Amino acid sequence: MGKTIALAVMAAFLAGGALAGPKDKSKPIAKLTEVTVCPMMGNKVVGQGGGTATFKNYRVHFCCSGCKPAFETLTAAEKERKIKIALKKQNKKS
Repeated sequence: MGKTIALAVMAAFLAGGALAGPKDKSKPIAKLTEVTVCPMMGNKVVGQGGGTATFKNYRVHFCCSGCKPAFETLTAAEKERKIKIALKKQNKKS
């Protein structure tokens, strides 16, 4: 009976591992780049501002409640261009 219980526990362990499936290690989790200059108005975002949005590997912060909806209507190319300009301003040494 001891062998039966041991085999049952081992079978359950192996079945659980098979159901979990292999972890995809080929794609590391990307860290989001914080964009703290509003891509729409060019202002540094203070406090909570107008919220955030995630686009590709960026977490974009907005200065007011009107900027996020306006950003969401842009094409992907326009969003990338505005983010690039905002990051340049954000990283500029003052």
